[in-house]
Amino acid sequence: MRKHNKVLWISIIIVCVLFVLEINKGIFAYATLINNFVRENVSNIKDDMSLVFDKYINQAEEIENLSNIKLQNERIQVKLLALQDENKKLLTLLNINTKPALPDIFLAKAYSYVNMGKYSQVWLKSDEFSNIDENKIFGLIRNGYAAGIALNSNGNLVGILNGDSKASYSVYIGDSKSVGILKNNTNGNIVIEYINAWNEIKIGDEVITSGLDGIFFEGIKVGKIKKVSQEYGYIVAEVDLYNQNNDIGYFWLIDIPMPIKDGVDSAN
Repeated sequence: MRKHNKVLWISIIIVCVLFVLEINKGIFAYATLINNFVRENVSNIKDDMSLVFDKYINQAEEIENLSNIKLQNERIQVKLLALQDENKKLLTLLNINTKPALPDIFLAKAYSYVNMGKYSQVWLKSDEFSNIDENKIFGLIRNGYAAGIALNSNGNLVGILNGDSKASYSVYIGDSKSVGILKNNTNGNIVIEYINAWNEIKIGDEVITSGLDGIFFEGIKVGKIKKVSQEYGYIVAEVDLYNQNNDIGYFWLIDIPMPIKDGVDSAN
């Protein structure tokens, strides 16, 4: 009987040991499964984050590259307009002793307003521009349209935008190229004054820079005529500007050098 009990207890002990070992085996297998799952998913998350980061970096680089390409394209477009203007001049200067000069074109950034509350004057800076002549007036182009003028003032470059009382330059109107002076009148409207009374000016006529004053070259679009009236023997035309100066950002600054006149000997 004792022998039978001893065998029974030994059997129970063996079963318990096997049971504990089986539980441990299951726990180990379950822990291994969880560990593998965590490691796999962490690795996937890490890979996904790496892909997202790489994608962000690539997009940022692509945006910067596209911005640079946009600026270069704008510079080329302005230069093309200048070349077209000079080509017209060359056709009329074949027998005249004058060498036309291409304008210099610089990228200028507006970094603040000259006076807060007056949004028609801005401080400009340009790493490329170095002309400090305070007697010279420069043209400003934004988004392909005439935006105003620029001046040197006490060593600083000031942008005077369309709508300011000091922003004035020569323009052509319509297909007939009627000449006038764009300015801001006392009522705060953008107008073209001093148009000869015999010229035919129509609503909808396009206004472009004339290049006659050496501020711009000919052909930069300014706006369209929206109202025509007579004052003091001249025609006055109100203009709807293409460039409304709603934002400032950057401008293309036009520096037109004076034409070089040859001597009599060089012409012969």
